[in-house]
Amino acid sequence: MRQGGTDGRGRRRPATPAHLRAHRGRHQAERRGADVSALRFERSAERALAAAVDGGARDAELYFHHGAELTVRVFAGEVESLTAAEARGAGLRVFVDSRMGFAYTSDLTEDGVRQLVAGALDACRYTEPDEHVGLSDLAPDGEIPGLAAADFDAMPVDARVAMALELDAAVGRQHADVRRAAGTVYGDERGRTELHTTRGVRAGFDATAAYAFTEAIAARGDEMQSGHSFTYGRSASSLDIGACAAEAAERAAALLGAERAPSRTTTVLFEPWAAASLIGTLGSSLSAEAVQKGRSLLAGRLGEAVAASCVTLVDDGRLLEGMASGPWDGEGVPTQRTEVIAGGVLRSYLHNTYTARRDGRAVSTGNAARTSYRSTPELAPTNMFLVPGDRSHRELIVAMGDGVLVSDVHGLHTVNPVTGEFSVGINGHLICAGERGTPIREMTVAGTLLELLARIEGLGSDLRFMFAAGFVGAPSVLVRELAVSGG
Repeated sequence: MRQGGTDGRGRRRPATPAHLRAHRGRHQAERRGADVSALRFERSAERALAAAVDGGARDAELYFHHGAELTVRVFAGEVESLTAAEARGAGLRVFVDSRMGFAYTSDLTEDGVRQLVAGALDACRYTEPDEHVGLSDLAPDGEIPGLAAADFDAMPVDARVAMALELDAAVGRQHADVRRAAGTVYGDERGRTELHTTRGVRAGFDATAAYAFTEAIAARGDEMQSGHSFTYGRSASSLDIGACAAEAAERAAALLGAERAPSRTTTVLFEPWAAASLIGTLGSSLSAEAVQKGRSLLAGRLGEAVAASCVTLVDDGRLLEGMASGPWDGEGVPTQRTEVIAGGVLRSYLHNTYTARRDGRAVSTGNAARTSYRSTPELAPTNMFLVPGDRSHRELIVAMGDGVLVSDVHGLHTVNPVTGEFSVGINGHLICAGERGTPIREMTVAGTLLELLARIEGLGSDLRFMFAAGFVGAPSVLVRELAVSGG
């Protein structure tokens, strides 16, 4: 049995583990299969659309996606799991007499396409007529260069595994009080999306993404604290493993000695990830669907001031560094930059084709999202972010004088999207005379989202994004007069 080869100097190389050889081979097969899938879809799409029209459909749309992903999980310095997954298939929407039918399949053979069309047409029998359903009148326009990294496949699978192991090990080298990581994950994915319609749309694009996440554990005596960090990009080579390890360790160590502080109403400075977490909860309230159903705290507020004048909130589906970017949305509508709040004034809701038609005055903002080929388009933010200010994080701390610095929030599922009420757990530090003081834990900050937006008095220049509500970003956010409860 072969145990490995030799290097250029005659020294024996260790054999590649069998599971890595298998996954490396699978990834090579996936790359070869991608072009085959695209060609197969071209043929299947024409058959499906023609059959749908022959079956009585006024319009039809076939959405295809082929995705492949790799996930490596590391625990205690060893690979806990390595998973490669691949999915490909198509979803068909048909429109008959103001009714929509939908079906999906992973079988793109002639027989599979026949069953797909029959299923979608049959589904129309069970849906209620709705004059607003139908394909968009807008067509895909333009591309976004750089969504797919040219070097995505340059790093072999075993090197990506080594990257995950290195990140896990690096956490324990950053700080005397940080000995290990609680867990580390590396993941990447690549996908091809195609859309064909009976209105002549023939569009497609490729996208790639890679990320790594780790959680550090700091310990002193019987006390333990945790801190996390992540890094992301279009390929493994764009990840900053060293910075990720250092930040996770620093965040964990900084909380050692944390205690509960007395309750107070005070100025609060949210660090970027904490601010982004809260801003992400606004996504559902900005949905035109939620507005039309009376389930949004922003219903009926277009043209009104809903935030401080320094606040501009943008949803940008074409942001190059945005991991939710694409040239068009799940209906083929071109994505765009939408200022939903500008200078504190609510300027727009997020629309898809259906909500825009139901509104009667709006147009789609390109926010029809698909989680997979198995789903119909739904409304969702893309890359939503608070436009940053021009002050550094340090300048904001000095400006607040005394208050609370929030580094983490949890319990965001309790935020009420209709009233905007929230009471979330926080970790962070007290700020005394413009300096970071005692770390705090097991405290809560409460209020309403509209109060929070109205009381923002400073925005940092340190915009950062996180994976939440699509892909959401914020800088440091300084808010006056928030209720903080503790001991």
